[in-house]
Amino acid sequence: MLLRSHPDGVARTVIVRDRLIPAAALLMAVLLASQMAERPFLISGLVMGSALLALTLLRPLLVVGLMLLLGPIDLSFLTGKSLFTGLGGLDMNGIRLIGIVVSFLGIVAVDRRVLKHALSVHGRWYLAFLLFITATLVYSTARIDGARLLLKLSYPFLVFVLVQGVARTRADLEWLSRWALAGAITISLINPAYVLAGGYDVDATGRLRIQGVGAHENPFSFYLLIILLFVLSRYLARGKGWYLLLCAALGGWLVMTLTRITFAAAIVALLGVALYDALITRRYRTVVIATLVGVGLAIPLAPIALERSLGYTPGLGELVSLVSNPVDLYYKINWQGRQLIWPVALNAFLSSPLVGIGLGGSTGILMSRWGGALGGVLHNEYLRLLTDTGLIGTGLFALAIAVWAGALIKVGREGGGPVREYALPAFAGIISWAVLSITDNVFDYYAAFTQYIGFFCAAALAWGELPEGPEARSGYD
Repeated sequence: MLLRSHPDGVARTVIVRDRLIPAAALLMAVLLASQMAERPFLISGLVMGSALLALTLLRPLLVVGLMLLLGPIDLSFLTGKSLFTGLGGLDMNGIRLIGIVVSFLGIVAVDRRVLKHALSVHGRWYLAFLLFITATLVYSTARIDGARLLLKLSYPFLVFVLVQGVARTRADLEWLSRWALAGAITISLINPAYVLAGGYDVDATGRLRIQGVGAHENPFSFYLLIILLFVLSRYLARGKGWYLLLCAALGGWLVMTLTRITFAAAIVALLGVALYDALITRRYRTVVIATLVGVGLAIPLAPIALERSLGYTPGLGELVSLVSNPVDLYYKINWQGRQLIWPVALNAFLSSPLVGIGLGGSTGILMSRWGGALGGVLHNEYLRLLTDTGLIGTGLFALAIAVWAGALIKVGREGGGPVREYALPAFAGIISWAVLSITDNVFDYYAAFTQYIGFFCAAALAWGELPEGPEARSGYD
């Protein structure tokens, strides 16, 4: 009947199509099965990466929500860590990053609303920064390391423009926020089991440092800090007690990581929270609450941080004396080897101060001279950016982040409580980012830290422009 009801050419096409599709699917299944036995991790990474790419193109906000949910969780167990070792290694974390960035770039290219935000006053300087550092790969001596860093630096910007361009209602922003909160609650609940299974480290002084669901204690503490700031801002806006309970849980895990720089960043960030609400919105109650949270972190962490840094706990008078003499303080702090590699990077920067030695160049220097010392990164993002991209790249990045911070101050003045739920942790997160960058490689922790700053900034700026919406939706209309 089918052949009689269609012209001969169409009938043949239908028959060929109906036969070829199952045959191609069968052939693909056989090939995948044969390779799965020899390269199980590679094939699983290929399949999951392809699925992630397709999902990101079809439902971009869903993928953003999943990233906010997963946060610092290490996904390398899905593929192992030994793929393409000759090129520096690749695991599911890297596959995820490549797939998401490529698909986000595709959305920016085809969706005018997303592209408009990328070219707006809030996005153009970060875009200029990304274009410039991409150009530095031409003369970089470590292009693979540079390309890896480029993807990580691109991700928070892509989240920033994508959320603004794809979100249709305020309910979309609330829906994404719930993903982030659900991730924080889940991690807080399951982390005890992870610690009991060996998720901890014992430092040189014999202290126990808690890790988090596959994450090293440092990035885990960064995640806890940015989520703590978000949960605190929700409590300040909504006044619900369970937010304080979640703050206590997050703060407790943060203390147990025993991370010195995160403690310093937390104190400075809480000071930023207090000043933001006191000076911009005249909410002086925030000063009291932020002070109480800061004291709750300082009582257990300050003595440990001082002892890990100086080898002992100085008295208040001696501490004031050290702070007043920065040079003496620098030589007394235990930098854990950073003081050996920083001068080398500084000399490399001075050899090309304007445009740097190319993205990834600082990692190339460390790997050639010390192998994998300190993970092949400088643990100082200011020096890393200066060395790799020079004064131009560093200046563009500083300008881009300053534009974000200025916009957060503006919307905080003009918007209501819901806007401040996002503007407050975004502003405090930027301040803590500046502190963390002094002794750590925060750029690398796009999933644990910087993506949240991109999301909070985007949500704060988009809130006033979006309708309420009856329900949260993801993806395109």
